[in-house]
Amino acid sequence: MATPHHASVPAAPQAATLEDLARLLAAASRDAAHHHRLLADPKAELTRAGFILAEGVQVTAEITAPAEAAAVAARSTADHLVLPVPPLAGTDSLSDADLEGVAGGVGLFGSLLSTLMPVMGSVVGKLFGSR
Repeated sequence: MATPHHASVPAAPQAATLEDLARLLAAASRDAAHHHRLLADPKAELTRAGFILAEGVQVTAEITAPAEAAAVAARSTADHLVLPVPPLAGTDSLSDADLEGVAGGVGLFGSLLSTLMPVMGSVVGKLFGSR
């Protein structure tokens, strides 16, 4: 479970928020029920996982190949979080490039984290806040 994160925290806790988010997304790729809940009601699933979203933030989730995750996450703004949810493991939804990235030792979590940091780092403090 993620620890609560607040908008006024410095960069290190914001990085921790992104790490927790990457873990959540990677876990969804291995658990069909979690994957379904994240796609059906992403805001509720984030809350269930311990994230505190800033008031008024909208959340959408899209099944996204790891190679396209940065482009999807980059659509996030200060009031709209777009989650790039990886396909379920064991499906044929991963491209050869995606498989090479995961097999190259980075792993899905590392791949997602390296994708989320540069594109969402500037808005994470505005998306996650106190109640």
